Amino acid sequence: MANERFENFVGVIYALNKEIGRIKTQKMTSLGLRGTDTMVLYYLAHADGDLAEADVARLMRQDRAAVTRIVSRLEAQGMVVRGHASGDAKARGSRYRAPVTLTAAGRKAAAELDQIIDDVVFEASADIGPQERERMYTWLTQVLESLERI
Repeated sequence: MANERFENFVGVIYALNKEIGRIKTQKMTSLGLRGTDTMVLYYLAHADGDLAEADVARLMRQDRAAVTRIVSRLEAQGMVVRGHASGDAKARGSRYRAPVTLTAAGRKAAAELDQIIDDVVFEASADIGPQERERMYTWLTQVLESLERI
């Protein structure tokens, strides 16, 4: 006998993740970037100071190697610069600890990204009131915390 709660929960979470990925890919293409670049640019743009790749990976809950690949691609596109590339002696020992900074082009892309995010979030949540939204985030956070304890 199939577990309907499991099937419904996993199905909805998977579908949400798939749609978010599709939207990221679609919207980032308009900026000449990949969907996977979204959160790296977002976190760098909204950090108080520079972030190291390890910090970005932790914020994204992503593998450090995946973040390194994204940062390398963004660096090749002139969107970011790593601390070790700019001569930061303290950061030379580890690529993961080197501060990553947005360039002027990266800041421009991040500003455009912020507008895209605002538009998508507004459209996606237009039918959800503030109290419902707060309950949804509380519930999802509780589920996440429970899953992390397993």
